[in-house]
Amino acid sequence: MFRNFTISYARKNIRMRNVRKLSFQRQSVAFILSISARKIPHAAGNVEFDVTPLYEYGKRVVDEMKASGKKHTADELTTMAVHKNFSAFYLKTIGHVLYHMPVMNSFMEWTPLRNGGYLYECEDICPSFTVHTNQGVMAPIIRNPHQKTLVDVANEMRVLTRKSRRTDMNELYRRCAWEYLSYAIRELDFSGFTAGWLWAKSCLWPEPMADNVKNVPEEEKLQAKDVVGSTCTVANIGMSVDGWQTVTVIPPPSTFMWGIGLTRDLPRVVNGAVVPRKIVTVAVTFDHRAMDGGDIFGFVDIMNDYIQHPEKIFEWKPGDPV
Repeated sequence: MFRNFTISYARKNIRMRNVRKLSFQRQSVAFILSISARKIPHAAGNVEFDVTPLYEYGKRVVDEMKASGKKHTADELTTMAVHKNFSAFYLKTIGHVLYHMPVMNSFMEWTPLRNGGYLYECEDICPSFTVHTNQGVMAPIIRNPHQKTLVDVANEMRVLTRKSRRTDMNELYRRCAWEYLSYAIRELDFSGFTAGWLWAKSCLWPEPMADNVKNVPEEEKLQAKDVVGSTCTVANIGMSVDGWQTVTVIPPPSTFMWGIGLTRDLPRVVNGAVVPRKIVTVAVTFDHRAMDGGDIFGFVDIMNDYIQHPEKIFEWKPGDPV
């Protein structure tokens, strides 16, 4: 009783292969993204960038380092890695773009019955990046990548990725839910009590810990502070599948989400001749309550400038202009 009637009909009339109870992690994701789909008017766009200069710059640096013939230090090997794998480059570049486009690094508080609401443009730039694990997707945060060298960003991403794959997702989500529940109680925000009920159920009827994360020391796991408090999310779809376009769902209360697609070799016209170029598609989704399309057009010029002049990111050091 009290079950959705369409589900009841399907259960009665369609043979089932398997029935799995939703884990606490999946319940939490469903809760957050359902709020996103109901409350945020999403607008999306896809922009192509010619990243040939980025690849040429990276190849030139790696070739020069290899040509030295000497045995490379750990730091030099990391430097070579960030010139071949561009995940850290994109994340740091997005940090720089957000510095120049603060409306994209914001939180939306829409309260039409109280005072209309506020748009909070954040000083801290805290993008989270998606990591696929055998338990699902985690999104650890790199805080203020625009103030760190590219090697530091890459090292931090590597550490957080390793921790993501050694963390029990249900345990982590319980800690995050308690973090948020304490604020819901303080603010008398009754909408947060649903999350509180999910948290209480997960404590009363805990699920067994995944075998691959048992006996992992606490310092090698993600903590709540590593995943709570992002100002936007970066999904690197191209690292996982041959995908080049997507419409991402914004985790509230953020107002922006990025999707980095697969880099493809495509024909383009350069100086009147058709030549092969490396093209990546960046999918952006934004909260249309917080901004109009015209408010974000500037990001294309800013991001393209960093891509056409990759040394601004690769060679950036503290004290340099952002």
